[in-house]
Amino acid sequence: MSTARSLLFVALIAAVTQAADAAAEAIDSANTPDGTADGPAAVAQQSTSEGTGPAAAPAYSRVLPFLADEAIKAGHDLPLPFGAGVILTGLDNRKIDVSDVRVGLQNPVQSVSQFVQLRSTSNVFNANFKFDTWLLPFLDVYALAGYVHNTSTTDALVSVPRPGPGPGTIEYQTEVTTELDGVVAGGGLALAAGYGPFFFVADATYIQSDLGFDDTFKALIATVRAGWNGRAGAQPLQLWLGVGDWDTHATAKGHATLANGQILNFEADQGPQTPWIYDVGTNLQFSKRLQLVIDVGGDFHGGWVFVVGPTWRF
Repeated sequence: MSTARSLLFVALIAAVTQAADAAAEAIDSANTPDGTADGPAAVAQQSTSEGTGPAAAPAYSRVLPFLADEAIKAGHDLPLPFGAGVILTGLDNRKIDVSDVRVGLQNPVQSVSQFVQLRSTSNVFNANFKFDTWLLPFLDVYALAGYVHNTSTTDALVSVPRPGPGPGTIEYQTEVTTELDGVVAGGGLALAAGYGPFFFVADATYIQSDLGFDDTFKALIATVRAGWNGRAGAQPLQLWLGVGDWDTHATAKGHATLANGQILNFEADQGPQTPWIYDVGTNLQFSKRLQLVIDVGGDFHGGWVFVVGPTWRF
């Protein structure tokens, strides 16, 4: 490969990598750390109330959740069955690894990773609308859709053969910053359990992200959280610790039209440096209907996530 053509590939690779980063982070940030639709608050409300026996349990007049009467007779205080909320997420300094990049004027594309080493970081803002329903006292299902903005920085170290018959290579280093906007959508479910003031939530979310590539990006993200339900003065309060597997490794596929009209195809295999996110959060219940989730997390590799989300239950 000539030096000129190698450098042309590098310019494209940097742009492709930035876009792939944005797609992965869009998927990541779409799965906000409030595992159930309004965080673990809904689960926490299912703690057994002292002094409440089966004889004192009121009749339940709502269709959902199913088996609500049995849960109320057992002394559980159920949340209102429906919730609508806005979840705002900021993801900062997430490290992205690019394992292979392939380009070519026709398929199959050829790997050029022997000529370039890539390292990337991404900063993301994500806003999702989320609607959920408690189908059972221990099972919540939800759908989400939203907007994502990504700013990524990629460092590229290029090594190409030195022109002419002599041995050796020429190294070229560059940094490229790009911004992308797109949409995300998906759905998921959360299983909840409680004992006394303590609760446990296991959550799984399926997400698709569209940032203008040939294919949409897809991911299945899982989280688990354990916490405590109590009060701060007269204010109901939930606190939790959690860990999530945000393994959004994917292949970005796309194409670009060159000045001479030829189509250059590309593929980039990329994913987060570490899939694990650890978080601590709280859910403030201002009333039976209005709740506010605040959550902070990190990956212990320099990446941070901050989440705030009001939810209205009805």
